[in-house]
Amino acid sequence: MTDLPADALRVVATIPIDPAKTAEAAAALATLAAATLEKEEGCYAYDVFESASTPGVFVTVEAWRAQADLDAHMGMPHIAAAFEVLGGAIAGDIAIHPLKAL
Repeated sequence: MTDLPADALRVVATIPIDPAKTAEAAAALATLAAATLEKEEGCYAYDVFESASTPGVFVTVEAWRAQADLDAHMGMPHIAAAFEVLGGAIAGDIAIHPLKAL
């Protein structure tokens, strides 16, 4: 993500998932990432990872043009579709971290 505009909003989110439901969650998050990149002009990057040290914890690493684009993202149909799958699989609090460059 180093080729981004200097003022890009960077966000990391952690999503704890019931270990028995990681396959479904992984598929839903991969679909979400692809739809976000395809359909949301204000999204520069949207990558999804599963923690190698804590299986079942998924991490999104995102870059957005502006806060308004991130806010709009939260109301998109592909977010709702992902949470239809993730809703019963979430095993804790989702933490969203907007980042500040040092």
